[in-house]
Amino acid sequence: MEKNLNIHKGKNSIKSFLNPEKNPNFPLVEIPESLNPFTHEKVSIFAKLMTFSSLGNVKAVPGYNMIAEKAARGELEGIENIIENSSGNTVFSIAVVARLFGIQKIQSFVPDEISWHKLLMLLFFGISPIVNREPADPDPADPASGIYKAKELGLKKGWLNPGQYDNEDNPKAHQKWTAKQIWEQTEGKISVFCAGLGTTGTIIGNSTYLKNKKKDLQVVGVMREAKSYVPGVRTEVLLKLIGFDWKKHVDTVQHVLTTDAYRKSMELSRQGIVVGPSSGFALSGLLDYLGKRKKEGTLDELRNEEGEIVCAFICPDGPIPYLDEYFKYLDNSDFPQIKNEHLLKKQT
Repeated sequence: MEKNLNIHKGKNSIKSFLNPEKNPNFPLVEIPESLNPFTHEKVSIFAKLMTFSSLGNVKAVPGYNMIAEKAARGELEGIENIIENSSGNTVFSIAVVARLFGIQKIQSFVPDEISWHKLLMLLFFGISPIVNREPADPDPADPASGIYKAKELGLKKGWLNPGQYDNEDNPKAHQKWTAKQIWEQTEGKISVFCAGLGTTGTIIGNSTYLKNKKKDLQVVGVMREAKSYVPGVRTEVLLKLIGFDWKKHVDTVQHVLTTDAYRKSMELSRQGIVVGPSSGFALSGLLDYLGKRKKEGTLDELRNEEGEIVCAFICPDGPIPYLDEYFKYLDNSDFPQIKNEHLLKKQT
């Protein structure tokens, strides 16, 4: 492969294309002043665009690593079926990678409240969804939970459950690639790293690498407010399902509401950083954190040797899969009006 030209050739071209090691760095883009109220405080905020991964989402990185590492250890021998508990990007990414290693049958437990658009995405990529009614009180040890059922099926001969919620190759993927890129792209000047809390692999992997490089770096985890919806990230209750000890990797937790996540995502997208609601979610949490530090009079403690505060937040995917949700969670005043709407042909 000719790295500078980003060309992938030969019978293993797709494996090369999906391997983060073989690709250029994902872009790190500073957000415009109009979206950064701390510009005049010498604070720079950068979006890490995981939308530029080979599969267009953040899960492409751990998805590749979890399967490739199992293949390297010989753990894919005799495997014909993969089962995961995932309703979106994780199982999609795992499915694409697994097929390159000869595993064609992919199934996934999905919650009964899954959106129709997500179901269509799974079907499009050849993944068989198994709808599961999750227990009211989330517990991975509950036999009724999708996580438990996926693990049990994964123990059968010829089956594999990658187990994104406790598989160490999930956070190690970000330690190997994402964090290393951010460190190099900021020339080691980063002061604050921020990411939403989902499976927590992203925040653990990045925190592990970056804090090893810079002990006083601050890691901000962003959590959904109770009863708030944002795809890909979790409330405190839902984080009980995670097997990782994510709390020791996070310095502070910010809570964000649904409308703030969707509005920030839309604002970023309209300025040319086209990202989805979980990206707006992370930015909203980061801005709240900086505002809190300013109010407390501790903002200056974040400055690097050059007197700057350099922040980076993770953008997991784009807005297209969630377009209808923006019109559900935001106000009509957030959008232009359709002129001559009466001329539109009725949709059947």
